[in-house]
Amino acid sequence: MDHRRVEAYFDGRASRYRHLEWHVGYAERLVALADLTPGMRVLDAATGTGLAALAAARAVGPSGRVVGVDISAGMLREAGRLLAASGLANVSYVKADATALDEFDDESFDAVLCCAGMLYLSAGAALAAWHRVLKPGGLLGFSAMRAGFPLAARIFRECAVDFALTLTDAMAEVGTEEASRDAVNRAGFAFERAVPDVIALQPASTSALWRSYIVNPHYADVTSLSSGELTAFQASYTARLDEVISEPGAFDLPVMYVYARKPESGGTLDDACACRDCSWAADVAAYGGS
Repeated sequence: MDHRRVEAYFDGRASRYRHLEWHVGYAERLVALADLTPGMRVLDAATGTGLAALAAARAVGPSGRVVGVDISAGMLREAGRLLAASGLANVSYVKADATALDEFDDESFDAVLCCAGMLYLSAGAALAAWHRVLKPGGLLGFSAMRAGFPLAARIFRECAVDFALTLTDAMAEVGTEEASRDAVNRAGFAFERAVPDVIALQPASTSALWRSYIVNPHYADVTSLSSGELTAFQASYTARLDEVISEPGAFDLPVMYVYARKPESGGTLDDACACRDCSWAADVAAYGGS
């Protein structure tokens, strides 16, 4: 995906993003399940407005440190405003590509988190970068929508086929437990668990959903359609949505919180998997609590 297109997309959404209440709960749930402990150094990848970064900062306390990275300057400006209002002093933000992280040394962090960002990242590149910056024994945690959701996006992709457009599901790489397990294992992590959840999104109008998807960077190929084709596409999409939009659960968003660990130095994935029931605090103690 074109990083410039993604950056521009989120710059445009930045002022409204923090008002989406479900994002707050989504971020706080990811952090709560991670069981961060005081003194840890945490990277929040694709931090957006910093919701997970702030939750992590509260978890690691004054002796810990959280760094949030994002490619969107607009999102980082909003993150800065929320940080100033929070009164927290252990968070900083860096404009950076979460799939490269060239600004950071190897083994710099005790934990890497990513809330809602996998939808806009290349999973392979992101996981490789996060593996590099994590210390041995370090924790990875990310949230992921289930493949095939939200329903409105699935219908959008299905309607696009009638206009000779093949739009892919961005969550195919990590949107099932099996896919996420395979992805983190390929990157050198030991998969620990995937915790399921369902987020009830607020209903939206068909026109609002249409506007959101035609500017989505995943669906840039839509710009190749003529005005007449776009009109026909919208009519088809609206008709399909009208058939299901009032059904119970139409706006439910099934998600997962995925956790994995970078094996200790000299260990193997099997060694790390055998320790998955150990507490995070014990893991920190095992490598000096730094």
